[in-house]
Amino acid sequence: MRDETGSVAIEFAFLAPMLIFGLLAMADLGLAISERMTMGHILRAGAQAATDNIGTAKVDHVLRTTAARNMTVAETGTTGDDTALAVAVDLICTCAAQPLVVVGCSVTCEGSTPTQVFYTLSADKTYSGLILPQFSLSRTLQVQVR
Repeated sequence: MRDETGSVAIEFAFLAPMLIFGLLAMADLGLAISERMTMGHILRAGAQAATDNIGTAKVDHVLRTTAARNMTVAETGTTGDDTALAVAVDLICTCAAQPLVVVGCSVTCEGSTPTQVFYTLSADKTYSGLILPQFSLSRTLQVQVR
C-alpha cells in the first residue's frame, strides 16, 4: 500500500489560489453592483424633486446633496472618475407632434398645445476594483413633468 498522507493538503494548495481569486472577484463585483444601486437611488431622489418642476438648479442641488451622503461628488461640468461621482441635470422641451425635436420651453406647439417638459438626470463614475479592471458605471433617468 502507498502512503497517501498529506495528499489533501497538496490538492488544497493547488486549488486555494483559484478559490481565493474567485472569492475576491465576487466581492469586487458585489461592490460594483452596490455602487450602481447607490447611483440609482441618487437619481430617483432627483427624479422625485424634478416631478415638482422646480428648475434644473434645484434638482441639481438635490442630486448633489443626496450623492454627498454616500459618495464624493465631482465639480459641476467635470466627468466622473474612480474617486468622484459626476451628476448632471438637463431640461429638454419638445412638441408632441415631433418628440425628437428639441424646442424652447416657452414655444407654443401646433394646435396651441404646450410643450412637453423632460428632465434628464445622469450619473457617471469609473469603478476601480480590486481584481476587476476599471470600467464605467453610468445611469440615466428621464422624467416627464408636463
